[in-house]
Amino acid sequence: MKPVASILALVFIGWTLSWTAGAGPTSAALRETADYILSKFGRGVAGQTAQEVENTTAQVVARYGDDVLPLVKATGHQGFAALEQAAVQAPDVIKLYARKGDEAVWLISEPKKLTIFLKHGDAAADALIKHPGLADDLIEQFGGGAAAALNNVSKQSAQRLGIVAEGGLLAANPRSSELLSVVSRYGDAAMDFIWKNKGALAVTAALGTFLADPQSYISGVTQLIVDPVIAPIVGNTNWTLIIASVLAVVFLPFIARSFVRARAAVRRRGSS
Repeated sequence: MKPVASILALVFIGWTLSWTAGAGPTSAALRETADYILSKFGRGVAGQTAQEVENTTAQVVARYGDDVLPLVKATGHQGFAALEQAAVQAPDVIKLYARKGDEAVWLISEPKKLTIFLKHGDAAADALIKHPGLADDLIEQFGGGAAAALNNVSKQSAQRLGIVAEGGLLAANPRSSELLSVVSRYGDAAMDFIWKNKGALAVTAALGTFLADPQSYISGVTQLIVDPVIAPIVGNTNWTLIIASVLAVVFLPFIARSFVRARAAVRRRGSS
């Protein structure tokens, strides 16, 4: 009986050890993570101690598993805040870091960008990372369509897309936002055509014919024709003049003040 009892005891010990090993990181591992976060990011805005950071780390590991450790090591206190902000979507944040690595750190660390990702998903995250500073407003305004378009174009095309959006082209009529799906499908070639024909595409009829068969227009097989009554207006639109006029209005007060100061200085020199 003794050999049987000994074998059962060994089996039980082995099972216990294997369960403990799979239950999560040890206290030493949690303390090591906490020390690393404090050495890299400091005590945080709340002035957390090593024990407090260790406790927070233990809580997120208990909730989300060991996969969260690389994220909090890379993002520190902001990573904990991001997981709290994400709430039930916290696993998506963890997966994003696992997929994109350090490229995703700044996105996860900025609440506004994190909100965009949580609302619009991985495509939005990819666009934010690919076109930093350009994608935020476009995705906020046009959602997943803008994210898909941005992911399929170069930096120059993304800049052009931002300019035409700011100029109102994507909201000119009820179908204007469909241009984003064309850019998503045909990439830089589509954006190049839209950029060159932005005036014509603001016209409902011209936009409709383009959206009916965009590839033929982009490839040059078909020419975009605007209604004869409107064509002179579209063709004669001086975009350079318009942009210059806008800049002049913005900077006119500064120019006027400088002119007044210069005249005053001349008068002072003349009277002295």
